[in-house]
Order: sequence, then structure tokens, then C-alpha cells
Amino acid sequence: MTAINYFQTYSKRENHVTNNTLLMLRHVYQASPRLLERVVNSMLDGQAIELGPQFEQQVRGAHSVPDAVISQKPLHIYIETKHSDELGAAQIDKHMETIATKNHADDTAILIGLTAHALDEVTKDEWLKKANAKKIKFAAVTYGELVNILQDQCANDPALSDILEDYQAFIAGEGLLPTQYRTLVGLLCGQSWRENVDYGVYFEPAHRNPKWRQAEFLGVYHQKKISHIGRLATAAVCVQRDHELVVQTTEFGKLTDEHKDKIKAVIKAANAYYDGFAADPHRFYVVDNFVPTNLMKRSPGGMMGHRYFDIPGLVKKQKLDDIPKEATAAYIADLLQGEGFE
Repeated sequence: MTAINYFQTYSKRENHVTNNTLLMLRHVYQASPRLLERVVNSMLDGQAIELGPQFEQQVRGAHSVPDAVISQKPLHIYIETKHSDELGAAQIDKHMETIATKNHADDTAILIGLTAHALDEVTKDEWLKKANAKKIKFAAVTYGELVNILQDQCANDPALSDILEDYQAFIAGEGLLPTQYRTLVGLLCGQSWRENVDYGVYFEPAHRNPKWRQAEFLGVYHQKKISHIGRLATAAVCVQRDHELVVQTTEFGKLTDEHKDKIKAVIKAANAYYDGFAADPHRFYVVDNFVPTNLMKRSPGGMMGHRYFDIPGLVKKQKLDDIPKEATAAYIADLLQGEGFE
């Protein structure tokens, strides 16, 4: 199967990041204007906007009461994207001045700064005050925060989830998600669950976007919970020919002889119930070891596909702003024991 990407992945120019971000948001809007409204409101952190037509009945006017009115408020969203640099005060001030000259109606103009790293709170508060004085809504959002927002809003839409997967891979490939060390990817696991856990290896078809670009921790999801967590050691695309393991490419880490033995063992097991499995290219994720945990999905239904989680955000039993960059799987498994997600 040939992979078809919705987004360009061959260039690192800032305008392509902007273009692909707009494409992602346009796909969200085409799926549902209300969905884009929720995405934008999540970025604005309480500065609510309404997007799309409003349907009202018996609205009293100055001289009459029409039976019905369908109206739409104006909205202007300005976005400043940064690839490697931070947002600059001079540039933001100029953007606000430009927006102010447009004479938009109050609270219909939004300025969003999109960066790899979070803006410090002092600067953010200062710019919020300047924006408020000019009747502009302002938000500073990281690419990681945007991806998390989109993940939350698109989780139940299979078509959008596929597009978001490509967008995530593109953003990660650009080096704009510097939080892989605190990110867990939950991976669906069914018939192969026991072998995956026993050998410390998870596999997927090679044409899918690699998960190692966005997360350092892998969690196997089985029977409504993430049951085991491992720290990624290596990822490689392999096939088996004439009972010999053929490594087509090592994408991440160093593939050792021990790792190869684990992959061969998983291929042998999977080939028993997936006809032709050994001959098809698969990406094999090898972890240091899978540690048991109990991270429950509390909302009805199962996961629709793989999901990315910010680990500190999953922890409710204590206030946790970050985790050690070299945290072990055992540390994370203990941290998430008894926690849950929607």
C-alpha cells in the first residue's frame, strides 16, 4: 500500500507550517463549524467566540418582530506562526496596530501567536492587556497545545483523525513538538496483546506515520484501559524472508541483536493468526520493558485509534507540572496507576 499524506513533509520553511496549519483548521471547519468554534475557544482559554450562523425566532426589532432571523457575526482571526524563533514584542505590537486600523466591530478580531515553546506568563499578561485595550482577543499557543486541542475535538471523527495524524507527523518532523519526553501514545492492542507485552514489542503497518516522532512512552490499550507502559528504545521497519529478518530501515535508536531476537519472536507469533504477516513490511517499536499499570478509559466506548496524552495532564491525584526528562517506564506506570481519561 502506498501512503498518501494530506500534508507536505519535505520542507521546513515557515510558510509551509502556516499553510499546513490552515489546511488542518479548514478540514475541521468543513467537518463542522461548531467543531472549529470549540477548537478556537480552547485556544482562547475562556475568551469565547461564536462561529457560524445563529438561528433565532421572534426577534423584536425597532419597528417589527420578524418570525425568524438567521444571522452571522463577523469574525477575523489573525495568526502569527513561528518556526524556530519566539514571538517578538515589536511584531505583535505592529500586528495589533494593523488590526486596529481595520475598524472591526468590538470582540470580532482575534490574534493568535503559534510557537514551539510556551510564552512566559508575564509577557502573555502584558500582551493580553494591550489586546484588550484595542478590543482584540489574544492567545499564545504552542504547536503541542494545538495538537492536543485538535486531538480532543477530533477523537470521535475517523476522517479527521486520519488527517490529524498526518498533521501531527508533519509538525513533529519539523521539530515543533519539544515535549516528546512527557508524551504517552496509547496504541490499540487486540489479539497480539499477550505477545506485545511479553516481548516488549509493538508493531504496525510500515506505511503509517511513525509514533516515535511524537512520544517517548508507549502504552498498550486493551479492554478499556492502558495496561502496560514502556519507554521506547528503538523503532525499525522489518520483513522476514526465508526465515531471515530483513531490516529495511532503523528509524530511531540502535537496533541490537537482542532487539532483533524479540522482533523475530513477535513475527513468529503474529504469523500464526495474521496470514502473510511476516512478508509485509511492519514498523516494530521495541521498548526497554512493558511495566503494568491501570489507566482506565472512563467514557463509554473504546478508543477509535491511537491517542497521544500529555502525562502530567493525566495525573489528578497530585499537582504535577512536569516529569523528569529521563523518567523510567516504572516511574510513569506508577504515576498513572488508577488514573483515567475520557
